[in-house]
Amino acid sequence: MAPKGKGKQKGKGSSKKTENRAQEPNCIFKPEIISNILSRLPLKTLLQFRSVCKQWRKLIYKPDFIVTHYRHSSSLQRTDSSMIIIQSRHDGRFNHNVLVQYKPPLPPVQVKNPYPIVFPKMSIAGPVNGILCIFQPPLGDALTLWNPAMNKSKMVMLSKTTNPSQKVSVGLAFDSQKKDLLILKIFCVPPFPGCTKTKVEFEIREMKYPLGWEKLKSRTNYFYIDKPSCDAIFKAEPYWLAYDYEEYIPGKYQRLVHFEVSKMDFEWWILPFIGVGDYYANLADFEDSLGFMVWTKTENSYIDVWEVDDKKFQWRKKCKIGPLFGFDRILGCLRNGEIVAENEEGVLLFYTVNKSELAVQNDENLYPCSVKNTLTVGNSEKGSHVIFDCPEGLLLIEGMVTVDPQDVLKWQSILSTSEDFLRKL
Repeated sequence: MAPKGKGKQKGKGSSKKTENRAQEPNCIFKPEIISNILSRLPLKTLLQFRSVCKQWRKLIYKPDFIVTHYRHSSSLQRTDSSMIIIQSRHDGRFNHNVLVQYKPPLPPVQVKNPYPIVFPKMSIAGPVNGILCIFQPPLGDALTLWNPAMNKSKMVMLSKTTNPSQKVSVGLAFDSQKKDLLILKIFCVPPFPGCTKTKVEFEIREMKYPLGWEKLKSRTNYFYIDKPSCDAIFKAEPYWLAYDYEEYIPGKYQRLVHFEVSKMDFEWWILPFIGVGDYYANLADFEDSLGFMVWTKTENSYIDVWEVDDKKFQWRKKCKIGPLFGFDRILGCLRNGEIVAENEEGVLLFYTVNKSELAVQNDENLYPCSVKNTLTVGNSEKGSHVIFDCPEGLLLIEGMVTVDPQDVLKWQSILSTSEDFLRKL
């Protein structure tokens, strides 16, 4: 019998194949280091890294990573110009809802509108984690979720609750525990004598929840909202300026209403007393706090900025900004502190707040401001501009597809053959 050879022993043998094998990128550094580096990259650069290896591609689409990346993205863009989405109406065209992307110093670019062009009215709520919600007022139907940075959108199934006599106000929120996007629809009944309403009815749609819309009643006393969408979103939760139902005076808001995700209900604060004269008000994310901005329209206007301590339920005046010259109406405040207004010719004015020139007048902090730059949106209707400061985010909703140019004839055919086509989406 031929003698047995030693053969390959356990743990021994040729290791050339092992030595020459290319190491995966995430074997060089610890996974947490790789994740930390990738989460700080701009979205466009990050998407290019998806093809480096399977591990990176999987990591980029994990819910925790998406939240972390957005937190870094939105934090960095507070010191710079983030992506701004401008909605305006286009004169004399069938598709008169125009969406423009503007990221200074680059010129503005008209983007493909994901919303069905056959609907003449369009409002937007958001953004939350890079997502905007487009819908048709006053009933809040034909809801479309849109991530402009990813160029993806999805139409949302309609609820079965319909009441043409009720207006709807739409809000967006994000549940950090479930890593889920929430859509809210508040049913708003205008005040009338003899009304016995005591609670607010609303619907909520958790996008990961398979059974669709859930109808609820608020535990708080009734309030009235007259706008189609929330006034501001702060820390991924929506806020509205609202009226006391029994003391309804158009334009004289009495409450700040907030939807608290952890309680799945509303809470509210009485707004600070401003005065008896005419004034304008706006909500904005101002310097990492929710700002209540109040001004009167004069030749030299100043903006009073109030902030609320949500633990003590108290308001305090944070600062005064101005004077502002040459504007017709204020559109809002950007994450980097700039104030955006529109003049009588429809030109957008970007005011920068000069914090280094702080002055104290009558025990108030006064920040001067000046026009940093202007923007004219071509062929847009004066007075129609709405702005959304939209940091880039990776969040995608199941069923989102790439936004392509729309076919008017196709949409008209769909509407003519199926009245309830939205319910079948």
